Amino acid sequence: MFYNEIFDKNIFNSKLAIAYGFSKVGDYYILQSDIDVENFNVIVKIGKYSFEVNVIELPFNEEYILFNVSDSKGKFVSKIRRNVNELIEDIVKNCFTSLDYRKILLDYVKEKYGTIPEEPWEDNNHATIKTTNTKKWYGIFMSIPYKTLGLDKSGKIDVLNVKLNQELIENLIDKKHFFPAYHMNKKYWISIVLDSDVDLNLVKSLIDKSFKLVEKVKD
Repeated sequence: MFYNEIFDKNIFNSKLAIAYGFSKVGDYYILQSDIDVENFNVIVKIGKYSFEVNVIELPFNEEYILFNVSDSKGKFVSKIRRNVNELIEDIVKNCFTSLDYRKILLDYVKEKYGTIPEEPWEDNNHATIKTTNTKKWYGIFMSIPYKTLGLDKSGKIDVLNVKLNQELIENLIDKKHFFPAYHMNKKYWISIVLDSDVDLNLVKSLIDKSFKLVEKVKD
């Protein structure tokens, strides 16, 4: 099973991986690890933007196929998944550098505009940023499933909605980094995916444009 979305918010550090116990084999870094399930172990294979996990049944060294079936249920396969997830979390913690773009951008608006984010909704990970005078939103950070953007990935990704003029929105939308606004007026707002390919300088400039547009500040 692949967990390539890990690279959206993290950068792999090969030196840390070697220290962790990975071995370099060709273009890949491979780790074989025991888990707390008798007669099973896990092989983790990391390449360029590739994070693959296979569960192996011993002593036959055969792949445990049910692990790869997302809708398979039962106590046994659930226990294996829980152990694998714990291992993945530990690998990400010790072998990757986290890229917290939301924090970087929130620090930017705090320093430039004195903006303190608000979290107006319970039970989600959304944050709004408001202009100084009009107290209107000029940005909304959201954590949403990839699939809501039409992307064939599992898990969630941070996006930032900003307000821009229509012509700029039309020029920016590429269905890769820029999307029609999620849960906002698509005519005036755009969603920016905050993954490892994001151009932070461009995003900051779009935040500035959104602030000026909402606050009605002339250039």
